[in-house]
Amino acid sequence: MPRTFLSRSLLAAGLAAGLALGAAPAMAAGTGFYVGAGAGETHGDGAFDDEANHWKLTGGYHFGWLPFLDLGAELSYVNTGKLDGEVGGRSATLEVESVQAMGLAGLSFGPLGLYAKAGMADWDAERRGHGIGDRSGTDPVYGVGARLGLFGLTGRLEYERIDADEIGDLDLVTAGVIYTF
Repeated sequence: MPRTFLSRSLLAAGLAAGLALGAAPAMAAGTGFYVGAGAGETHGDGAFDDEANHWKLTGGYHFGWLPFLDLGAELSYVNTGKLDGEVGGRSATLEVESVQAMGLAGLSFGPLGLYAKAGMADWDAERRGHGIGDRSGTDPVYGVGARLGLFGLTGRLEYERIDADEIGDLDLVTAGVIYTF
């Protein structure tokens, strides 16, 4: 009798743990539309090898099709601060505004999650200095991130790279918060 009781108890505990783990990603990541904001630091490349602060607005949709798997689509607006540099031996500045469309895929571990993102960034660069002008383009953007959330509010820490040869690559490290409806 004690052996049967032990195996039934283990079976019940395993079933309860499986259900709890399966429900935790839905609570943590949230399914549906989300909006958010963040701030961080931009690192320039090439002629504008400098650092500046940036801010970011985000909106997207999180699909909740499978437990432990995060899938989503996201639009973001990013505004960098001024990056100082040198073009043709003269000092110059670079400020970039970017609209990004990306797909996200990741893994959920209860309230924690890891994800990767990739898409395209449409950017406008305001370059100031003697003999240089503004630029614009559309280039790939990709990144990785980690999230921690519960009940619709999620904190995120992410790294992204705008792969723009014309102005030099831009690396962005952002800490932000999103709210899922």
